[in-house]
Amino acid sequence: MLNNTIGSNQMSNQRKSEKSKDKRKRIPFGAHRTKLQVEDKIKGYRLRWFNDTDGRLQRAEDGGYEYVDRKEVPRLGQGQIHQDNSDLGSRVSKVVSRGEPVIRAYLMKIKEEWYREDQLAKESINAQVDESLRKGEPGGNVVQNQYTPKGHVQQV
Repeated sequence: MLNNTIGSNQMSNQRKSEKSKDKRKRIPFGAHRTKLQVEDKIKGYRLRWFNDTDGRLQRAEDGGYEYVDRKEVPRLGQGQIHQDNSDLGSRVSKVVSRGEPVIRAYLMKIKEEWYREDQLAKESINAQVDESLRKGEPGGNVVQNQYTPKGHVQQV
């Protein structure tokens, strides 16, 4: 009986040591997996996907974005980048809609400094809109007969 207990303890310890040797990141089979998630970061850059529609790629390039090369991000989402990348160059891309027409998205990068500048510009506009709403002036127009809940002090 003692031999059986020792044998089962050895097997349990063996399984634990095998698990500790396997260092890869395990994703449970039923877990949510995103297809466009980029696991590798590019130092000094922010990444963003752009659909190849309505001149968005050209506008992104004009704004300082550059195409990401396959060598810069070897893994993408749930598989290798090259699975669905039929782009002629080495740009990272994925088909995101198989409708009519087929839409392909490209992974692009922008310098962190430029990204922060863009965010500050957006925040400035958002602050102006928030201030107008607080004053009860959406779109810069005073709202006549504006509804004010009981007990609410209107800020002017």
